[in-house]
Amino acid sequence: MKSFIKAAGISLAILSASMPVSAADTVQKIGYVSTGSVLAQMAKQSNVSEKLHNEFKDRIAEVESLEKKLSMGIDKLKRNGELMSEKERTKLQRKLQSLDADYKLKVNNLKEDERKRSSEEQRQLIEKLQKTISLLAQKEDYDLILDRQAILFADPKDDISEKVLNAIK
Repeated sequence: MKSFIKAAGISLAILSASMPVSAADTVQKIGYVSTGSVLAQMAKQSNVSEKLHNEFKDRIAEVESLEKKLSMGIDKLKRNGELMSEKERTKLQRKLQSLDADYKLKVNNLKEDERKRSSEEQRQLIEKLQKTISLLAQKEDYDLILDRQAILFADPKDDISEKVLNAIK
C-alpha cells in the first residue's frame, strides 16, 4: 500500500511539473454588479411605480369610494342608530355588511393584481439586466461577473454597476 501511495505521489509531482502553468498565465477578468441598486435605478428610470399606479388608478378610486361610503354608513349608524326603528337599523346594518364584504373583496383582488403586475415588471427588469450583463461581459471579455451581495470583499475598481446602467440606457 505504501508503494502505491509513493507511486501516486511521484506521478502527481511529475504531472504537475510537466504543466507549465503559472499564476500570471491564468489571470481572469472578474467584475461585480450591485444588482439591487441597479434594479432600483432601472425601476426609477422606467417609472415602474408610476406606470403601475396609472394602471390601477380606477380600481384604487373605486376602493376609496367604497371605503368612504362604508365610513359614512358607520357614522350614520352610530349617530342615528338609537333613533331609528328596528327595521331601518337592521336594513342599514345589512347594507353596511354588504358594503364591507364588497370592500374587502375588492381590496384583496386589487392587492393581488398589483402584486402580480409588480412581479411581472420586476421579472422584465431582471431579464433586461441579465441580458445587458451578458452582452457587456462578452464585449469587454469578462470571465466572471458576480453579484455584489455574494462577495465579502472586492476592489471598487472591479464594480461594473455604472457600466451596466449606462449600457441599459
